[in-house]
Amino acid sequence: MNDLRNPLVAVPLLFLSVLALMRAGRVRPQLRQLAFPYAVGATALGVFLVMGGQELLGRGWPSLLVVVPALVLLVRAFVLVFETLFRRSQGEAPPALLDSVVAVLLYGIGGGVIAHRWLGFDLTPFLATSAVVGAVVGLALQETLGNLFAGIALHTEAPFRVGDWVRLGDREGKVEQVSWRAMRLRTWLGDTLTIPNNEVARHSLLNFSRPAEPHSRLVTIGVNYQTPPSKVLSVLGHLLDQIPEIVREPVPVLRISGYHDFSIQYEIRYFLNDYEEYRAIEGEIHRLIWYHFRRHGIEIPYPIRNVYLHNADGAESPLEASGNRLLRALRGIDLFRPLSDDELRFAASLFKTLHYAAGEKLIREGDPGDSFCVVDHGEVEVSKELAGKRRTLARLMEGQFFGEMALLTGEPRSASVTAVTDVDVFTIDKGGFHDVLVKNPAIAVDISTILAERQEALSQASGDVTAKFAKAPAEGELRQHILDRIRSYFGI
Repeated sequence: MNDLRNPLVAVPLLFLSVLALMRAGRVRPQLRQLAFPYAVGATALGVFLVMGGQELLGRGWPSLLVVVPALVLLVRAFVLVFETLFRRSQGEAPPALLDSVVAVLLYGIGGGVIAHRWLGFDLTPFLATSAVVGAVVGLALQETLGNLFAGIALHTEAPFRVGDWVRLGDREGKVEQVSWRAMRLRTWLGDTLTIPNNEVARHSLLNFSRPAEPHSRLVTIGVNYQTPPSKVLSVLGHLLDQIPEIVREPVPVLRISGYHDFSIQYEIRYFLNDYEEYRAIEGEIHRLIWYHFRRHGIEIPYPIRNVYLHNADGAESPLEASGNRLLRALRGIDLFRPLSDDELRFAASLFKTLHYAAGEKLIREGDPGDSFCVVDHGEVEVSKELAGKRRTLARLMEGQFFGEMALLTGEPRSASVTAVTDVDVFTIDKGGFHDVLVKNPAIAVDISTILAERQEALSQASGDVTAKFAKAPAEGELRQHILDRIRSYFGI
């Protein structure tokens, strides 16, 4: 012990201990906050030992050069231990406000001890008047202290963290900061909302971001009583498959939630990983509902008054206009060339109009199908999987068509068709075209001839290097093969 009082021994040891602590701070960054107060206190202690030894440490004000850094060092070390224990028990670092409160309390206690022990201040009068002063300060700072203690309670219970989406009353936002006075939220509009901590503590708080499992949302939609519920649930299920942001596990839940005055109410419960995305997802759900319901003849009812106006003479109704566009398009399609004018009008009456949103798939490659489509408005893209990559084959616009082989022979789809823009298409399926063939079975021969000519032209233009090794069927054989498939498929 006497050797440690010798400046020749103590000063080098103090210097080495400062270097060791700075070295430890490089390995463990949390120790860096201890290095500065320790270095200041060690330097002052070394100077005292050199100048006068231990006697200088008891001489009032000069001793503060050692005692104050020692207090700072002890408080920071205590806070560091507190953070470590808190992290081990709670799995995360303590809130910054809690660290600040602990540090202030320790500094207050340490300051009182220093004032009494080293500076000789008598704290008895101060303690005697502290009750009165505390009452006055408490009344004056009632709101501020309420916010402070409410903030401490919020940090201790931790019902939310920075980055969580919460709802407090009728206010909703993302937590950006929680200070000793207030909580700051970023609203959906991008504004900053500041709410005092005591108000947060008085109201119930809903946290949308916890637990960390996929969050669920509900969307309700009303459908008329004439549509079978199984059909509505099936259409809604296919609709959700087209929204990639929806989590596939757990599986979305669809159910009937009740019967209302004008509609059957359906409930869609879907899951998402990031609550912040729900507005975009639900906007997409509502957008696709219109197109899917329109295509499948499902009506969304609401109290409405219909007013019917008689068309003026010579004016063309929208239905007649679409019928004329369809007839004009069919007259330019080889497949319908063998039909007479009456047969063509009859065939046009069997077409339905379907609406698709931009980005929707009208046809998927490899899927079974029996429909033929003519583009009325908009643009579609035809693509095919080639060598492991999706390649665009063509873009079809008004008056162009696709799906003739699936209509006539039931072949699986050879390519995918995707709506580039919002698209209206005229479509006819096997059942509708069967009525056309029943009226005039002879046209099947003409149609098979046309399809044979088209396939022959396509095979010659394809540039397939294997074609020279394969024996091409005679034109008559190909026509007869297609005709047999048409007759077998339609049962005529």
